[in-house]
Amino acid sequence: MKTKQRGAGKPIAYEEDLAYVHDVGFDAFADESSPGLLEIMKQSGINDGHVVDLGCGSGIWARFLTDAGYDVTGVDISPAMISLSKKRAPGATFRVESFHTFRFPSCRAVTSLGEPFNYLFDKSHNRAQLTQLFRRVFATLEPGGLFIFDVAEPGRDQGRAPVFWRGEDWVCMASFETDIRRQRLTRHVTTFRRVGKLYRRSEEIHRMQLFRGSDLADVLRQIGFRVRLVRKYGKHQLAKHLVGIIARKP
Repeated sequence: MKTKQRGAGKPIAYEEDLAYVHDVGFDAFADESSPGLLEIMKQSGINDGHVVDLGCGSGIWARFLTDAGYDVTGVDISPAMISLSKKRAPGATFRVESFHTFRFPSCRAVTSLGEPFNYLFDKSHNRAQLTQLFRRVFATLEPGGLFIFDVAEPGRDQGRAPVFWRGEDWVCMASFETDIRRQRLTRHVTTFRRVGKLYRRSEEIHRMQLFRGSDLADVLRQIGFRVRLVRKYGKHQLAKHLVGIIARKP
């Protein structure tokens, strides 16, 4: 068994093995929610134009968008995820960057799916910085534009027992810790991925700040958005303690 080593101080944000496992083993969320998200956009009159996807992951949603005729820019802090995105959605543009430093182009929609705003991979990420990001999104959106994202709320994975998943050439295990006072969730993730005849072990620690959807909705309304909270994207039901937020710029 081989163990993957990482350099000191390097951010742990879906590195090669976990990015691969997430792409092949946990793609159901993006696959099942994308049709409903497309319908939400079309119902709002957004049938084409530029869409920015923050925390784009392996590009599943980006591929749905490009196939539907949209221009897409995907942003993710994980180089491994961006590498997968470029292969899956070659018609889109991708950037390895924090969404806090990304310079938004004018666009008709901004999306962020799979709770990216909860992750603390970027040391500058906090509630104040998230509010500033919301202001930047409002400024960059065209009138009538949509801002669609989901966040993990207090209670997410709280008290959850360790879990285990297995695929054809990988195994993934996760355990969970919750700091109720600070509303922080920590996920300890261990993967074993087959490389040749051996399995390589990788470990990541994902720290997350939990937010109440209603609190973020209030912030968005103060900025100028019209907001509604949802518990499903089309027919896809969101997980417990995961809420979708659909914000429209008047």
